[in-house]
Amino acid sequence: MTTPASRNRSEPAADTDRMQVAHLLADAAAAGRLPMTEYEARLSKAYAAKTYDDLERLSADLPGAVTATRRGGPCHPAPSTLLLAIMSGFERRGRWNVPRKLTTFTLWGGGIVDLRYADFTSPEVEIRTYSIMGGQTILVPPEVNVDLRGHGVMGTFDHLETEQGLPGAPRVKVRGFSLWGKVAVKRKKRRTG
Repeated sequence: MTTPASRNRSEPAADTDRMQVAHLLADAAAAGRLPMTEYEARLSKAYAAKTYDDLERLSADLPGAVTATRRGGPCHPAPSTLLLAIMSGFERRGRWNVPRKLTTFTLWGGGIVDLRYADFTSPEVEIRTYSIMGGQTILVPPEVNVDLRGHGVMGTFDHLETEQGLPGAPRVKVRGFSLWGKVAVKRKKRRTG
């Protein structure tokens, strides 16, 4: 078995390694060590990285880079989560750990799930979304791949113009329905500054 210290720099990088570097880059951007444009450029390269050497070049100048790269191993996603709004609302914004499975439900209420600044803990995320006489908005950053399938019954389940993000970036599967309500999935850039 290969240990992290003995890995060859030209060895293929795993999804968990790409996510670790993405978290490291997000930490640096949040601390003001990387401007938003530099963060997004490096993040795109991190998701496209093929080897450990590629990842090391993206994070070598950042604190914590030595411990963050070359981990490999299995993915440890955040626990499954339920966001519920009954005659009320929910918002999940800012830095948070996106679980592998997320269920959202609104009944006479509304909700926002913003993935733009979130840390993905799994390369594939499944969001089950249900809206009854309510509304929900799911915001995804430009690099994330989206697989969107939902139905509106006397309501709407909006579909993205383009579901493709960058190769190697996390894939978000959105499934569900809307009854006399609305589910909207939108690509939105991160704010600069």
